[in-house]
Amino acid sequence: MRECTTGASEVGDFIVTPVTVAARRDCTIRGASRPALPLPVVGMLHRPRRGMRTRVIRTLSCIAASFIAAASVRAGVLSSSQLLALEPAAQPDQIRSVLPSGSADPGFLSPVPDRSQEPEANGDPSLTIVTGRVPRNGTLAGALRGSGVAPETVELVARSLRGVFDVRGARPGDFYALIRDASGQVLTFEYQRGRAEVYRVDRKGANLVASHEAAALERRVLELGGVVKTSLFDSLTDLGEGPELVHAFADIFAWDFDFSTQTRPGDEFRMVFEKYYDKDGFVRYGRVQAAEYRAARHDFVAVWFEDENGTGGYYSPDGNSMRRAFLAAPLKFSRISSRYTMSRFHPILHESRPHEGVDYAAPVGTPVWAVADGEVVYAGWAGGFGNTVRIQHRSGYLSSYGHLSRYARGLRVGQHVAQKQLIGFVGATGLATGPHLDFRIARDGRFVDPLHLRTDAGEPIPPRARQRFAKVKDMRMAELRAAQPSLVLDAAM
Repeated sequence: MRECTTGASEVGDFIVTPVTVAARRDCTIRGASRPALPLPVVGMLHRPRRGMRTRVIRTLSCIAASFIAAASVRAGVLSSSQLLALEPAAQPDQIRSVLPSGSADPGFLSPVPDRSQEPEANGDPSLTIVTGRVPRNGTLAGALRGSGVAPETVELVARSLRGVFDVRGARPGDFYALIRDASGQVLTFEYQRGRAEVYRVDRKGANLVASHEAAALERRVLELGGVVKTSLFDSLTDLGEGPELVHAFADIFAWDFDFSTQTRPGDEFRMVFEKYYDKDGFVRYGRVQAAEYRAARHDFVAVWFEDENGTGGYYSPDGNSMRRAFLAAPLKFSRISSRYTMSRFHPILHESRPHEGVDYAAPVGTPVWAVADGEVVYAGWAGGFGNTVRIQHRSGYLSSYGHLSRYARGLRVGQHVAQKQLIGFVGATGLATGPHLDFRIARDGRFVDPLHLRTDAGEPIPPRARQRFAKVKDMRMAELRAAQPSLVLDAAM
């Protein structure tokens, strides 16, 4: 680890005053782009004194100083061309450390308090810049307050961002930069989530306006195929793919196939999917464009298709929607501990009685979701069923979820919930010998077996789009048939 600082230099109508930072030995500058590893730093820009000769910095000697210049570009203080023309101006005697002594993890620094220099006595306007990242087990609001930002300013930033981003969703390692004028008024706030998303607040007159920017990424379409050995999750991760792709693939067939219990060794899978990259490598997955799963007794195939309005969905090769009114299961469970039957010996009451539902064994805290769109008509204690949620659906259907450990935050009677929306968590409340979900479905007041429930599919491909769907389907089916190891099919920005 080494420390470095930049010397004072004029840039156009402004001077960059020395800014002390701590940088890794491999820190680099990449023009006006955001740094790969920005560290907490505080700096200031102010107008030059009359008669000083203009000098331009070309290479700021560490990443954090470049972040200040980049933030100034966004604030309108510097132009991109001025930033790219900067020349060296650091002096060895200006080097000092701001790292806390004895830091066990310097790569995950706590926010640095605001130590900006005071504006010069001539009263010229100045900018105060605070940057840092959300610490481990911390929050964005806490990080800003830890940097010396007043609580009312933190609240103003959070309130201004509310339309595009909830600051409670900030993650450790995410970067932020706050620019204020001499009076402390917020001019710009920027929050960078990962490498692909930036949320901004900019002052426009008397108002702060929020915006969301997505970094330019390269899109690659790939094909992949394999055979299940133990589980779909293990098979895909063994091929180097992430859990996000596993869940996206499984969700396509969630109405017809339960991958947590019905997967068998020897099943085959194929898919055509998107990946997005920036200059540093893989960023995130895109959409699964086509998918196929060959189980022991049934083959499932789906193709993504969008209509002329941009509304899309997954369809079978014959043009029928994969989406159905009810999901195959309301959770990811380990096993079915009790099935629908008219006579079951109750393990607690020690008597035979009907069990008009299905018990899904799962660990306490396993998420439970609504199997279909509907309205919450009950959320509370229901005797032997413990904490229970009941949802009214169309066509006279009612679903019930019992023995929950707790409810989803904000869930209330009268609330509309969407299919697969979180409603609670598995528990063992009421009369239960262990953690499980008691799931029941009734139609017009009479219980039916959830495992044999068959409902109508969604809307099929309309006649006017059949010809275009056929072309997309034929292309994707050919790619699926060829899918073996991962191959790049095409790339586009």
